[in-house]
Amino acid sequence: MTSHAAFIDRQALADSLLKCGPWHCINDDQALIDHATAQARAVEMDGAQLGPEKALALALHRVTAHHMDPPSGFTISSTLSRLACPLWWRRQLRRLTSRRREQRQRILGRTQIRAGIYVSDESYRRRIDQTTRNARLLEAITATNQDGDQYTLAELAELGLANPEFRRAELMLRIADTEREADRAGHRGMFYTITTPSRFHPVRQNGSINHKYAGANPREAQAYLQNLWAKARAKFKRDGLGIYGIRVAEPHHDGTPHWHLLIWMRPEDEFKVTSILRRYSLEDSPGEVKRNTTVRFKPVAIDRSKGSAAGYVAKYVAKNINGKQHSRQGVPGDNLDHYGQPLETSAPRIEAWAACWGIRQFQFVGLPSVTVWRELRRLKDEQRLADWEAATRPEPEAAAILEGLRQAANAGAWDKYLHLMGGPMQPRDVAPIRPWRVVRQTTDIANCDRITGEWSSDTLGRYGEPMAGTWGLVVSSQLGETEYLTRYYRWTFERKGEADAVGFKRVTDTATPLCLVGVDFQREGEAAAPWTRVINCTDGEAVTPLDEWEQQVTGSFGEHDRHLRNERQRRIRNIQQQAKIDARQYRAMSAKRLLEHEERERLRATIEEGRALVIGWLARGELSPADIPPGAIA
Repeated sequence: MTSHAAFIDRQALADSLLKCGPWHCINDDQALIDHATAQARAVEMDGAQLGPEKALALALHRVTAHHMDPPSGFTISSTLSRLACPLWWRRQLRRLTSRRREQRQRILGRTQIRAGIYVSDESYRRRIDQTTRNARLLEAITATNQDGDQYTLAELAELGLANPEFRRAELMLRIADTEREADRAGHRGMFYTITTPSRFHPVRQNGSINHKYAGANPREAQAYLQNLWAKARAKFKRDGLGIYGIRVAEPHHDGTPHWHLLIWMRPEDEFKVTSILRRYSLEDSPGEVKRNTTVRFKPVAIDRSKGSAAGYVAKYVAKNINGKQHSRQGVPGDNLDHYGQPLETSAPRIEAWAACWGIRQFQFVGLPSVTVWRELRRLKDEQRLADWEAATRPEPEAAAILEGLRQAANAGAWDKYLHLMGGPMQPRDVAPIRPWRVVRQTTDIANCDRITGEWSSDTLGRYGEPMAGTWGLVVSSQLGETEYLTRYYRWTFERKGEADAVGFKRVTDTATPLCLVGVDFQREGEAAAPWTRVINCTDGEAVTPLDEWEQQVTGSFGEHDRHLRNERQRRIRNIQQQAKIDARQYRAMSAKRLLEHEERERLRATIEEGRALVIGWLARGELSPADIPPGAIA
């Protein structure tokens, strides 16, 4: 095949990516919103007319026709609620459009070192626009807690891991302290680089077209690496080999991901671990690595005489977050990436690449939960903690366990926290502390669905599912489990400068530090898990930590009214059963009335059209009044 014919084939393949069934991937966001609304409305109409089973089958066919993955793991009603939601369609179409257009640029050779490195210029501009819109939104919304403290969401975001400086600092702290604990245990550190075969790369290292490219996108390349890692870890488990460390995923210049692994293990296990990773990394397309295996798998032993393990990955962490780092003295080009680009200009493009393809950049393995670490760092107010313990009277052993870990977390001693949590390579279920998640309860009549008539004691989200949130920590001791509340603040949200802005949902009685309820502020919906880790952002005057609302969310205060709760639950079940019967009848009647109304409107339009036609014939003399039956045009 000539180069011109190959170019024509690539162009045809690239253009075909833009056609996704009835949707054409264009940059017109208003057209996308209109299309999403039309699809959701069609699903909703099918549900009213055909019933849930048939409507779901048609809705799933509608989703697959758009080349999208349908929601899975939900009940029929929850799945149908998602597919009848314009916001669900909007998110999916935006994600589909962004990835299809970026893959088109990759196929055409516009994502590479000679053009848009890591991500195409088009996708990079789209990400900048999105970030700008998000920043404006955060600046326009204020959050107020029960103490009267008021902040914009932008100010609160700067206090948590949405701030890239804080995110980088936490990552480097965890890596450095994990190395310190590994040194204490006498474990050996290894640094591995794993790369995908040639068929995943659209262009070569020098920017020329790679004719072995099979059309895979970065998500498919990431799935290949994840499958390779899953097979290796399964082999580690079968052979009794323990490992722990961090995995960093970053792109080549053409957007194809590769992995860097910083792994610690027992010294006697290093040979077996390296052999297993080499075997699985090179088993695909072995002909490509006959002369040089390091192009696909490169192991490097951590040499402490040359620097710490944190120093090995500091540049990769900085490159994948904000590009800022402390340049090492005597290391030329330490502020440049592998392709000679400044880290501060490469980092935003890599962030745009990860956001476009939904690739997780950092992942720790074999280490305790970082959620527990972050929740422990909320417990800085010792008076609140003392009041809670005075009210709940925890077991002394549980209180001692929590206090030791709390002191380590608030001191920033990840190595001590790691040691107190049982050390590395331990199963999560044997840790002394785990997150405390609670399904919110309500007795508000507003919890009744006005369409279906169903009512539940659980606070339901946008798609009719109970909302569970992290409220604190559960400490396990020999005598049982003890709960500790870590999220004291409840927040209300409103437009900046307006008491009750039109179209904005105010959230009350919310103990999570920040819960922005969806994007559609007009709809009472699901409060997502906290998107930022705000750590007790004020040291206001001491207030009573446990009010009536807080007593409802902790089982420690529920024993005295168990009988009343059981009676209320029986009454709720009776209401739910009757509501389900009424809802089925209502849906059937509603669908019937809708069809009758549409038929009446259609007949009325036909009659009016015929009446106007007959009157016109009479006016022109084309028809005699004797030819018209009595009352026909009355």
